[in-house]
Amino acid sequence: MRAAKILLLTGLCSLTAIPPPARPAPASLGGFKTVDSPGGGRCIYGPLTGRGTMPDAIVYMLRQAHTYFGDRPQVGKFFQSKDGGSVAAFFSVNAGNAGNKPMTGLLIVNRTRDGSASAAVLFDDRSRFGKTEPGMMKSLAAIWPPAGGGDPSAGTPAGMPAPLWSTATALVETTGGDHSAVIGLPAGWKLNQVAGGSLVAVGPNGEMIFLGLLYQGFAMGPDLFTNFVEISNQNRRQKGLPPGAYAVTGRTTLPGRAVQVLFTVDFHDGIGSRRGSVRLDSWGPRAMAVNGSNVPERLADAENATLLAIIRSYKQNAAIVGRLQQGALDRVHADAARANAQSAAINARREASNAAYDRHMQNIDAQGAAFDAHMDGIDRSSKANQDYILDRSVVRDTKNGDRGTVINGYADSLVRGNPDRFQVVPNQDLIKGRDF
Repeated sequence: MRAAKILLLTGLCSLTAIPPPARPAPASLGGFKTVDSPGGGRCIYGPLTGRGTMPDAIVYMLRQAHTYFGDRPQVGKFFQSKDGGSVAAFFSVNAGNAGNKPMTGLLIVNRTRDGSASAAVLFDDRSRFGKTEPGMMKSLAAIWPPAGGGDPSAGTPAGMPAPLWSTATALVETTGGDHSAVIGLPAGWKLNQVAGGSLVAVGPNGEMIFLGLLYQGFAMGPDLFTNFVEISNQNRRQKGLPPGAYAVTGRTTLPGRAVQVLFTVDFHDGIGSRRGSVRLDSWGPRAMAVNGSNVPERLADAENATLLAIIRSYKQNAAIVGRLQQGALDRVHADAARANAQSAAINARREASNAAYDRHMQNIDAQGAAFDAHMDGIDRSSKANQDYILDRSVVRDTKNGDRGTVINGYADSLVRGNPDRFQVVPNQDLIKGRDF
C-alpha cells in the first residue's frame, strides 16, 4: 500500500543519480552551498544578498531555478507560516540542463524582520522524490538555519509538518501477531493487529494507521468511499461504539479502479474532529483493499512528518507472507479437489442409469483430449507459468459468470467464504480471450 500522500517541505537539491547540469549554475548562485543526501538528491542553500520583500525573494529564486534547470519550473500551491517569515512551494520541471529529466522539488524562502533572507531548493527525479525527500530534509536540517539564526520551527508554513528543520522522531521497528509485517513506531505508539501482511497501529493521542487491510464479504456499491464508511461503522456498531461522522474534503481517482480520499471524521470519543486519508482499491464485487490513517485535527500539522515516516517504514515480511500464501494456495487446491470429487460422485450416481451419462462422459473425454492438445500451445503454458511464479489463481463466480486472476490469498478467502459460489479454475479450464 503506497498509501496517503502527505506534502512535505524540502530545499534546492538536484538528483544524485544524474550528472550536474550541462552548463554551470548561474553566477548569482555562487554564494550557495551544495550537499548531496546519502539516500539521493542534492540540496543547494544559502543567504540572499541585499534586502527586500518576501515576493521579491520568491521571484528571484524562481528565476534562478529557471536558469539552473534550463526550463521554467511549474509551481504548485504556496504554503506560508503563520508569522509570514517562511514560504514554500513544490514544483516540477523537465531539466533541460540534465537531459530533460523530469524532476520534482521544493523551494523554501525564509525572511527575517530586517529584510534579510535565505533560501533552499531540493529536488530529485520525479519517480524518486517521494522516497528520497525525507533524507534530503534531514541532510538540509543539519546544516541550514534560516536567515537571522532564529528558531525556524516558529515559522513553519501552514499545511506543512512542524517543525520544518527538526530531525524526524525516532522510530523503533515493531511487529507482532504472525510477524508478517513490520513498521517503525515512535514512543507511545502500539500495534493492535498484525496478520497476513496487514497491520493496525494507534498513537497515544488517538492517532490511527491501518495498512494492508482487506474488507471482504460485503455487498459493495459503486462508490468505494461510501463502502468504506458503511463497513467501518458496521464494525464499530458490532463493538458497541457509535458510528463515525465522515465528511469528504478531497478525492482523486487512481488507475485500476482505485481512489484516494481526504476526509474529516468524528468518532464521538471525546477527541474531536480528525483529519484522515485513505486509499481504496476495488478487488471485485465483494472486496476492496484499504490503506489509510487519521489523526486528531488539532495535531495534524505537527504530526504530518512523523505520520508519513511511520507509513513509509511499513513493510511486509516476504518469507512469512510467502508461506502464508503457499498454505492458502494448498488449501484452495485441496478444497477445489474435494469439491470436484464430490461433484463427480453426485453426477455418477445421478446419471449411471441412463445413456445421458455416457454422452456426458464422452463430452468430458473429448474436452480432456482438446485440453491436452491445447496445453502444447505457448499461450496456455505462459499463463500457467506466470500464475505459478506470481502465486495467482483464476477464480470464477458461478452466480454471474465473472472470472478473474487474483492472488492466492484472496482466492482462498473467496472459496472458503462461499464455496458454493466461488471456484478456483483449473489450468485446463482457462478460456483464451478471457483468462489469458
